[in-house]
Amino acid sequence: MTRRVVFRRFGEVDVLEVEETIVRKPGPGELRIATAFAGVNYADVIARRGFYKWAPPFPTCVGFELSGTVVEVGEGVTSHTVGDRVAAVTRFGGYADEIVVEAARAWKVPDGMRLEDAAAIPAVYITAWQSLMEVARIRAGDTVLIQAVAGGVGLAALQLAKKVGLRTYGTASSEEKLELARAHGLDHGIDYVRLDFEQEITRLTNGRGVDFVLDSLGGTGLRKGYRCLARGGLVVTIGAAGVAPPSRDPVSFLRAGVELVKGGVYHPFQLIEDNRGIAGVQVLLLWDDLPRLDRAMARIFEWWREGAIKPHVDRIVPLADARDAHRALESRKTRGKLLLACAGAAGGAG
Repeated sequence: MTRRVVFRRFGEVDVLEVEETIVRKPGPGELRIATAFAGVNYADVIARRGFYKWAPPFPTCVGFELSGTVVEVGEGVTSHTVGDRVAAVTRFGGYADEIVVEAARAWKVPDGMRLEDAAAIPAVYITAWQSLMEVARIRAGDTVLIQAVAGGVGLAALQLAKKVGLRTYGTASSEEKLELARAHGLDHGIDYVRLDFEQEITRLTNGRGVDFVLDSLGGTGLRKGYRCLARGGLVVTIGAAGVAPPSRDPVSFLRAGVELVKGGVYHPFQLIEDNRGIAGVQVLLLWDDLPRLDRAMARIFEWWREGAIKPHVDRIVPLADARDAHRALESRKTRGKLLLACAGAAGGAG
């Protein structure tokens, strides 16, 4: 028997519960992993509230990234052996002490990398990589505005942008968060509680705007971010944290709808006339694109070895306290990555 965290109805954090379960043996091409750390992402919160269309049915176990140690290999697996330290992605189920995943979606952790850092990489760094390297195709000398720059994806995107040679602008809700981002190379920080970030970008760029915006806000933030673009610029949107309703009650839905409308509707002719663009990235849909995943993880690990990538783990919460992890994420006070410590965490040092 092993543990996992599930919910059997949508709602607040109290719907999360720990249950005992039996993990099946790995089939052909699969691995059974003793989970050390599982990543906690805002998508998990949205799924718990009932607004994530890709979430599995009840009882739902969320979590789609983890690190740990291979304890059993299925038939035909030659890429991994028992005892390998791995980082892996899965279509949910990550909040568990053990899990079976396809070997093709698990990567050996580089020597010297801690398992907690390995668990902090897949979701946020692949999101940032796809957004900046593949969609925006950033180049040295470009400029980028990163919303929520002290969050998990924000810090990952910042590190990639600095590695390539961009001038970076970032927003956060406090000076403390901006100081963290500056420690990771942020050039210009904007406290959006005190300042209007659109006006600040106009001022800081002498009216030109930025080449790219990485948007995770939606709603009003998306509209203002679009207006921050220079001619020929592109917004890459990865979420709508500023729009997602906190619950399923009618008032929350109405408020979310109003904020969604504030984000605007962008007709192709408007994009042509503005000479600007909007693109979207949904990281879970990349899990099936194995060649792309392999390329991204190989380069991310390479840049980690070079010292350009440094995962920032804000805190580690025991698996049994998953409710506390969700509370922390919903508070918007976390910085960088939040992890759950599972049964295999004792072997986390590399």
